Amino acid sequence: MAAESGLEAAAVNAGLAYVPVTSASADVTGGSSEADVDAPAEAQRLLDRLFAEPWSFEFFQAMHLLERLQPERTGVGGFGDPRQEAVRLTSAPSVAFPASEIQGLEKRDGQPQMAVNFLGLTGPQGTLPLAYSLYVAERVRAGDHTLKEFLGIFDHRMLSLFYRAWKKTHVGVAHGDASRDWLTRNLLDLVGFGGDALQRRLPVDDAALLFYTGLLSLPTRPATGLEQLLADFFGVPVTVEQFVGAWYPLERATQSELGDDATASSQLGLGAVAGDEIWDQQSRARVRVGPLGRKQYDDFLPGGSAYEPLRAITRFYANDLIDFEIQLVLAGEEVPPCRLGDDTPLPLSWCTWLTTKPLGRNPDDTVFTL
Repeated sequence: MAAESGLEAAAVNAGLAYVPVTSASADVTGGSSEADVDAPAEAQRLLDRLFAEPWSFEFFQAMHLLERLQPERTGVGGFGDPRQEAVRLTSAPSVAFPASEIQGLEKRDGQPQMAVNFLGLTGPQGTLPLAYSLYVAERVRAGDHTLKEFLGIFDHRMLSLFYRAWKKTHVGVAHGDASRDWLTRNLLDLVGFGGDALQRRLPVDDAALLFYTGLLSLPTRPATGLEQLLADFFGVPVTVEQFVGAWYPLERATQSELGDDATASSQLGLGAVAGDEIWDQQSRARVRVGPLGRKQYDDFLPGGSAYEPLRAITRFYANDLIDFEIQLVLAGEEVPPCRLGDDTPLPLSWCTWLTTKPLGRNPDDTVFTL
């Protein structure tokens, strides 16, 4: 376990560990959801350690590292040339009690060769009768590797498929491999980003929203779901007030006019409206964000770093079926002083309060539509 923990720490430093997409780890600006391999020296150090002490690594972790650290080679267990795969697998030519999963690792003709102590035709846990393992070990000691290399053809394929089966059921390992990351593809389908034309439309990384697939895949979009999504994504208190209501302008053709009896909009009891606007109680909701610190408050204002992600996620969640207005709540102790000639800009109606003493409340006067 200690060796495994040290390996995981080194893998994280090298940028090789899978980082699950959550609100805390996701890059909302469209960056990668997985750590980039931007430390080649650390990666090479890890690879050197793997070849120097292969017995201190677990089989699956070693296989994963060999695939990740050799991007020029193909993954194991496919239908290509085995000589181009990341590693060649075989059984250890011994019947001694295995002290580790991996017996040895070396390079031969530029390709890593790994000998393992399990799941082979021969070796400590070979499936063939013991006599075959003893005979192979005897021939290897005599310098004849013919039978061992022949049986290694089947060992390699069997061990490769064993690794692929493990990789398929450990979605964190497959993450980042576009050809085999079936879970991410399925989650993108459920969220609504199934095709290339539907992806990368929002100012947030598509992968950042996969954490909320349970909410985004619902046939209906309740207000409580939007509250949970925004609160978790941005890490701030959020409440949604429904049926806020607002005045909406009427098009000229739908306005009531005296003397026009041909249209329903001019007939009493059918559609006549006095004025050029109509009150709609159900077409608008209010998203209340806060209380916030001053830095967070500025980020959510139009032009701030969090405004476009907030706007995009909210409208995407509601499918543009209703309108939204945002109400920002600033913590009372964060209210900035308003002084003439102050170098700090204070936009009117957004973060300007004329006070002579502490407000004693959390101001929520800032309201704007998305």
